[in-house]
Amino acid sequence: MTVRPVAGYDGDALRAYLAQHRAVLDAGDLEGISDRFDLPALLVEQDRTTLLESPEQVRELDHGRPAATDARDAVAAVPEVVSLEEVGWALLWVDVRWSYVDELAAELTSERCRYLLRRGRDTFEICALVPLPR
Repeated sequence: MTVRPVAGYDGDALRAYLAQHRAVLDAGDLEGISDRFDLPALLVEQDRTTLLESPEQVRELDHGRPAATDARDAVAAVPEVVSLEEVGWALLWVDVRWSYVDELAAELTSERCRYLLRRGRDTFEICALVPLPR
């Protein structure tokens, strides 16, 4: 995963955050997932915006892999930072392409999400999540 330097942000910390984020999602750790959000947060989809005010609301979101038919043989999700923009001193807009790969590292499918991340609790927290169309 390539992360271009941005003033005040450590690329290694962002890579570690994304890897941990994926591990929590893959494990289905609902408590861990909700801990990654800075509540209240926004989920901005093509047809609606949802204000996430509680850990319970975050836990109810569909945080799984892409459609089972696309990712049934996927063994890992590899994040690639497509773009990174600093928004003030504590916020980052991060466009991430998640590549779902099989045991030979061949891509089966992919998806993209844009995250507004805030530096907090010695890591990043999700303030807004925007799934991008395929």
